[in-house]
Amino acid sequence: MRKILLFLLLGPCALLHAYDMEVDGIYYNLVGTTMAYVTHGGSFGGIGPNSYSGDVVVPEQISYKGKTYRIYTIGNNAFACCDELTSVRLPSTVRGIGFCAFLGSDKLRQVFLPDDFRVVNSCAFTGCTSLQQFSLPRKAELVDSLTFYCCASLTSMVLPHRIRIICQGALEHLPSIRHLYCYASEPPKVEKGAFTLADQQKCTLHVPRETLDLYKKAPIWSDFFEIVPLSDSEYLERNYRRGDINDDGLIDDKDLALLRLIIVSLPDDSAVRWAADINEDGVVNAKDFVLLAKKLAS
Repeated sequence: MRKILLFLLLGPCALLHAYDMEVDGIYYNLVGTTMAYVTHGGSFGGIGPNSYSGDVVVPEQISYKGKTYRIYTIGNNAFACCDELTSVRLPSTVRGIGFCAFLGSDKLRQVFLPDDFRVVNSCAFTGCTSLQQFSLPRKAELVDSLTFYCCASLTSMVLPHRIRIICQGALEHLPSIRHLYCYASEPPKVEKGAFTLADQQKCTLHVPRETLDLYKKAPIWSDFFEIVPLSDSEYLERNYRRGDINDDGLIDDKDLALLRLIIVSLPDDSAVRWAADINEDGVVNAKDFVLLAKKLAS
């Protein structure tokens, strides 16, 4: 069955597995004169002389023939069907994972993603049956189709506050899932077949306190075994940094300008208000503006 599934999924994802270079056991293809992405070095038939195994750490950049290349993404199929691969750590320069990137790597236990990571393409972790926990970074906006399909050991999953859509099959057939943490301030759109009903009925859904009722009334979301509120501190600290009011990862003059507007008209979003409360006194006012301005000037 596993071989049939992999064959069907790899068909549309398949690439010629030629690579431009190999550095320290990792295979790369070049893009232009300064960029490179990780690719697959071997066949899909299991562990072989050119495939990955054990714990892999991808560097931010590599040097090859006197030139330096920045690693910016993980290519389609890059770590697919690597039967002895156990973990992968990605650098801060990587922003996305390609189609079928880890598909069928059934001993993969952990993937460490950078904070600025944004995109996981479809089928990326399909059939990764040893994954037990997974947290999408805070800038991810969707869970693509079949992303975690048949991850049979996955017990908990974290979806960040920017998630807007969960695509078909994305979190389907997860028989071990017991906790799903969704930080979105309103229930994301859920496509048909995104979840398996039997899995939902054994899983507790953790959501922002102020939108608890919305999730309880939303189609599909209401099917979870139990829906409970996240703690306020857990919700706010995961979603924002104080001062980074526009949530772009920087604290700068743009945030100061936005704070000026917020003082006049407070937004409904409690996470934004929390980020704007610079002096942490529970009130957003001119004192916060003065303190942020001083911090930026220093």
